Amino acid sequence: MTSMSRRVPPFAVVAALGLMTAACGGETTPPTPSTVTVTQTPTEQTTGPERRQLTTQQVTAALPTKDDVPAIFRPDSRGFDTSSVSERTTDPASCLALYMATPAQRTFTKEHLVADGGVRFSEDPDEPGSASISVGILSYDEPYPREYLDEAGAVLGECSTFTSRTTPDSAEGTWQATTISTPTLGDQSFGVRIGSRDIDLAIDYLWVRSGHNVVHVRMLTGYRQDNGDQLKTSAQGVLDDLAATP
Repeated sequence: MTSMSRRVPPFAVVAALGLMTAACGGETTPPTPSTVTVTQTPTEQTTGPERRQLTTQQVTAALPTKDDVPAIFRPDSRGFDTSSVSERTTDPASCLALYMATPAQRTFTKEHLVADGGVRFSEDPDEPGSASISVGILSYDEPYPREYLDEAGAVLGECSTFTSRTTPDSAEGTWQATTISTPTLGDQSFGVRIGSRDIDLAIDYLWVRSGHNVVHVRMLTGYRQDNGDQLKTSAQGVLDDLAATP
């Protein structure tokens, strides 16, 4: 993994709040294609503890600890809220799919989420906007729909530049969305970088579908950093722990 000692600029904190409720590595980001194919396994498996509905206790046990992330990160008591209902709006509205927050996705989560949890690790937990990594697990009472990740890949081209508000009353921000290297994980995976070149700020999102479960990794980072290895390591670690669940 590329060193992540670089701190996100303090003036970027306000912008980060426009990206998400807070969630870090080479250089250039590849150009955004009009459509992105979501990575899928050749043959989806339907068995295995990592694909079955989980309990809250099983979710908590599979979340990473400080020993599972690079030493520059420390536990952040602000945590990672995986159960809050998103109020985000985007223009175009289709860009909500990049956040897994379309009306259909919100309804599915509201009706089918049975267990969830998340943790956050930051370079400096006392400094808002500090580089960070957040990992969450969401488990549902039926398999997570494949079309949600497919939809996110399909809209990436039209969302190369879009505006977003985290709540109806929050400030509007303008962001760029670009594809990031998406590893083959679980049954299906999708990765996107949402940020601003101008202020050198981004958040990398990796979503991994595994039957009834979704593993979600977010990294608050500089726009030009490459976090592919760490995103994959974090998600795979959770899948491995879930696979060992009794």
